[in-house]
Amino acid sequence: MNAEQVIEAIHGSYAKGSKHGLRNMHMLLEQLCPECRVPVIHVAGTNGKGSTCAMLESILRAAGYRTGLYTSPFLQMYQERIRLDGLPLNDDLLVKYGEPLVAVSCQLEEQDVQVTPFEMGTALALSVFEGEKVDVAIIEVGLGGRLDPTNVVQPCLCGITAIGMDHMNFLGNTLAEIAGEKAGIIKQGVPVVFHPAEEGVAAVFAARASEMQAPLRQLDRAMLVEAQSDAYGSVASYQLGGKWSDVRIPLPGAHQVTNAMTVLAMVEELRRQGWNIPDEAVYAGIAGTRWPARLEWCGRVLIDGAHNPQGIAALRDYVQTYLPKEKRVLLTGVLEDKLQPEMLGMLASLGQQIVTVTPDNPRAMQAAELAQRLNAVGGCAQAADSLESGLAKARALAGETGIIIAAGSLYFAGGLRTVLGLPWR
Repeated sequence: MNAEQVIEAIHGSYAKGSKHGLRNMHMLLEQLCPECRVPVIHVAGTNGKGSTCAMLESILRAAGYRTGLYTSPFLQMYQERIRLDGLPLNDDLLVKYGEPLVAVSCQLEEQDVQVTPFEMGTALALSVFEGEKVDVAIIEVGLGGRLDPTNVVQPCLCGITAIGMDHMNFLGNTLAEIAGEKAGIIKQGVPVVFHPAEEGVAAVFAARASEMQAPLRQLDRAMLVEAQSDAYGSVASYQLGGKWSDVRIPLPGAHQVTNAMTVLAMVEELRRQGWNIPDEAVYAGIAGTRWPARLEWCGRVLIDGAHNPQGIAALRDYVQTYLPKEKRVLLTGVLEDKLQPEMLGMLASLGQQIVTVTPDNPRAMQAAELAQRLNAVGGCAQAADSLESGLAKARALAGETGIIIAAGSLYFAGGLRTVLGLPWR
């Protein structure tokens, strides 16, 4: 097999795959990776978990550790999901570990066990990290936590980021119900760090941590001493277990200041476990973090994969703070199952004019339907027949002085990065 064939085989399980709790994952790993000895840091949350993982990985790499990072979804190429020492998996390693994965999945299929693409991707990542002998693997939960395929790991540390309304058909219709699913990653005796949370959510986490006798670190926004921000990032100081002064955060948005707090608290916990993470590695690691398509500037185009109410609210706050007087055109494409009614008004407020496109995904909402819904809440939207023509329309509407706010599905954001010629490696 070559790399393209491995990826096609993984994606090919989409139509026939069927998830049954963690059974499929255990069966895959029994064949591929029966003893996973790599220390794992497991991170769940509705928003911010990818950024948090990226910052933590950058710190550990700066401290001299060989790192593995598993995140989802990918933006432009599948290999982005699995990183070694900060770099996407190369094709040789994808084939080396992907061929046995495909073979095992075919054997399981003969036993009427139909694995899913995410289960295959998770098994692939764990096989790579074990086989390539990383010092530490940072694993981002895909959906929820309790029944997520990544929840087969036995971590040395867990982190939970901001909780919001997303995937309600799987996780529940209240923040407390969703928090309960996220809290499912908490393991017996394993320390867990929680992003600042509202009272009801915090109570869910505290109860689960108590049940599992897991040392609990619940953060509070008062731990942020001060922060100065502009459109391109922030400098912040915190009082946690120790004082962290003038931490340079290159990821824009007020929410990243809080994500960085979660990362620093996780670093403090790792130090308590004996990990050697010097201060200079912490400062340099956060300052060197790159996380594409999250308030990412490309000339006069701002790309953000805001795909749920919490994410769009953070983008709206950013736009109102830093771009209130700019001429703005919204370029957007969403997945049908992600579009919640309250998102429409927030999306429409992002641009004086709007261009809609259809993301390259089977779950995509058609551009014409999205334009109609945005117009119904007071937007001024028109549909484009492709991403390329949508970008051209948006550029024409923005002119030389306007800004294009490109927001919506991460699949849309990844496609736009490709059209703009932005590299994925």
